[in-house]
Amino acid sequence: MDLRDIRVVKKLGGTIDDTELVDGIIFEKCHPSSKSKGPTKIKDAKIAIIQFQISTPKTDIENSVIVKDYQAMDRIMKEERRIIADMVKKICATGCNVLLIQKSILKDSTNDLSLHFLAKKGIMVVDDIEREDVPFISKTTGCIPIAHIDNMTSDKFGSAQECAEYRLADDSKVFRILTSRSKTVSILVRGSNPLVVDEAERSLHDALCVLRCLVKNRALVPGGSAP
Repeated sequence: MDLRDIRVVKKLGGTIDDTELVDGIIFEKCHPSSKSKGPTKIKDAKIAIIQFQISTPKTDIENSVIVKDYQAMDRIMKEERRIIADMVKKICATGCNVLLIQKSILKDSTNDLSLHFLAKKGIMVVDDIEREDVPFISKTTGCIPIAHIDNMTSDKFGSAQECAEYRLADDSKVFRILTSRSKTVSILVRGSNPLVVDEAERSLHDALCVLRCLVKNRALVPGGSAP
């Protein structure tokens, strides 16, 4: 039993009774992009986790471009549209229908134009995936991180039964990737205030440690007051 195969996600709201176990991954902060009316639910998902931006190229240092006439501005806009359209065509050709984009602190991962094109093709986009979450995603779905669009091939994709935004009892939302083929699971811990949520997480961790010890050493020594 490896505790690294169990992901605990804390979300304020509800009660401890609302805590649930999910076969797959739960994201509390990351959600499918709702811009351009993109899909928020995909079944039989082919998942790619990418580490490049789907927008016009930018330099690594700050600079400015001065445009003095409308014709030059029109050429810039047409070239930007062509670059993004070509990237979306390459993504569609691979058969991917769910994009998980790793968070970048230097550049915007998408823009309104790329989200519009991806929504028209029926591709779900979830950005701002934290770097520390990537290994768990890869283990759960079987996908391999892709650093450049030219390296984007179907053999690096993961799979899941469903990727969807899920509404909880208190009307808040989480994003879930459901798959029963993986040995990893996620636990969504709920509570009415931060203190309750933190205490529930600590108690859950203690219980998991006890189970791990029982799996490794199949013996149990009862306490002094045990019947």
